[in-house]
Amino acid sequence: MNVPANLLESEEHALASAKAALQGEALGSGAAAFAELTQQYARLLRHTRHLIRVSDRMQEELNRINDRLQESEEKYRSLFENVHEGIFIARLDGQFLDVNPAMAQVLGCASPEDFLHAHQADPAWPFVEGDDQESLFNTLAMHGRVSHLQMRMLRQDGQPIWVEINAQVRPPDTRHPDAKVEGVFSDITERKRMLEELRHLATTDSLTGLCNRRHFLELCERELRRVSRYPTAIAMLMLDADHFKNINDTYGHDIGDQVLRIISRLCRAQVREVDVIGRMGGEELAILLPNTDFPVAQDIAERLRTAIAQTSLPLADGQMLRFTVSIGGCAFSGRKLAVDELLKTADQALYVAKNNGRNRVEMHQEAP
Repeated sequence: MNVPANLLESEEHALASAKAALQGEALGSGAAAFAELTQQYARLLRHTRHLIRVSDRMQEELNRINDRLQESEEKYRSLFENVHEGIFIARLDGQFLDVNPAMAQVLGCASPEDFLHAHQADPAWPFVEGDDQESLFNTLAMHGRVSHLQMRMLRQDGQPIWVEINAQVRPPDTRHPDAKVEGVFSDITERKRMLEELRHLATTDSLTGLCNRRHFLELCERELRRVSRYPTAIAMLMLDADHFKNINDTYGHDIGDQVLRIISRLCRAQVREVDVIGRMGGEELAILLPNTDFPVAQDIAERLRTAIAQTSLPLADGQMLRFTVSIGGCAFSGRKLAVDELLKTADQALYVAKNNGRNRVEMHQEAP
C-alpha cells in the first residue's frame, strides 16, 4: 500500500520544526527530553520510509506475479480448448469434472457441456464396462498415475472406440481432500485397426484366408506346449488337391485359385473353431486337431474328402468342374511331440494316399 507523498512531506516539516526548536533557548529544562523525542521521531520516520520502499517493491513483484499467472492461465486455457488431444479433469471416484472440446468431440458430443450433461445422466458412461472405470481410477488411487493405458470407450451414439490414457493425480498424495485426476486422452481406433490389418496380413494367406505357413507352425508349437503340460490326444491332417497342375494348365490359374478357395471354405465348414488350418504352400493344406484321437480324426478326414468330392465349380462354358483331394493323417496321445514329427508323419500318410489312387484318406496309427 502506497503512503501519499504529502503525508511524508508534512512529517518531514514537523521533524525540521522540532530540530529548529532545539536550536533556540525557549525549551529551558525540557530541552533534553524534547531532543530525545525528536531523535526517536527521526528514527521512526526513517523506518517508515524504508517500509514504504519495501512495500512498493513487494507490490510491484506481486503485480508481476499476477500478470504471469494470468498469462499462464490464458495459455493453459488456450491449450485446453484448442489442442487435438482430449484433456480431462476428474475426481478419484470416477466423476468427470471438466473436459476440453477435443475430448467431447471424440466421444460424439457437440461441446464439453453436452459431455458433462450426458455423464451426469449416466455416471458409468463413456466406459464400456463399469469394471473398466473402477479399474482405471483404482489404479490411479493406488499408484498416482497411469501411462499409455489402452481401453475401449463408447461414443454417445453407442459406437465403441479405442483410446489411450495418460493421467496423474494432483497433488500426488491421493489422500489429499482436493486430489484430482488430470489426464490426456487420445483416440487410437484407427491405429488399432491398422495394426490389426498388419497382423492379419502377416499371419494370413492372401488367397485362401487361412493361416499362412509361418503362423500355422507358431500356433502348432503353442498347442503342443499345452499338450506337453496336459497330455491329451492330438491329430494332424495333410490335404493335397489332386491333379492340380492339370487344372491350372487346362482352365487357367484363376480357376485354380477358385478351386483352392472352395477347398479352404469347405475345410473351415467341416472342422471346429479350436482346430487350426493353414496353407503350407501351393495346393497343400494342413489341419491341426487338438483333443482328437485316431477314430475321430479319421472320421473328420473322410467327411472332408466326401464334401470336396461332391462339390463342383461352374465354368464360363456351362460345364461343371469337379475336383478331389487326397488326405493323409496321424494321431498321437499321451506323449511329447514336435511339430516336425506330426507334419512328417501326416505327409508320409498323404504320400501313401496319392500312390493308392488319390481321392482317398490314409491314416497313420500309432503303435500301441
